Amino acid sequence: MPTSPTLLERHPLLVHLAPEQLSNLARSGEIESYNPGEPIVIEGSLGDALFLILSGQVAVHRGAQTFATLQGGEFFGEMSLVEPAPRSASVSAMSPTFLFRLPHDALRDLITNDANAASILLVQVVKTLSERLRRANQMLSSVDMLADWLAGSMV
Repeated sequence: MPTSPTLLERHPLLVHLAPEQLSNLARSGEIESYNPGEPIVIEGSLGDALFLILSGQVAVHRGAQTFATLQGGEFFGEMSLVEPAPRSASVSAMSPTFLFRLPHDALRDLITNDANAASILLVQVVKTLSERLRRANQMLSSVDMLADWLAGSMV
């Protein structure tokens, strides 16, 4: 009898991995849980892991200013794919949250030991980053149009 897919197997970043690739990746990371309001990463700390949100909701913020809200199926910390560097923002749990933490070293090992799995993972990350950039550009364009309209209406 087949077992139902786990939250990790259903995560959009990992759905295209073969079962053995997913199993290897799962052994490379760890599942973490957080309570509402609990910090997950702090701005300025070393960004040395990619986090996949399995369930719950998180806020990406600097101080009290929230830049984004992410939920199950999304991820953060993708810059650690390139190299460990200081975090550009803090992330805190907004609800009971389960994450899969994949350290930078595990990602580097994946690239060395299973280039196919690494390629699948990186393509999904790039697609998501491209969507985020497209949304940000649309937002900026809307702000520019509003600014132009406001400037014109004040004449």
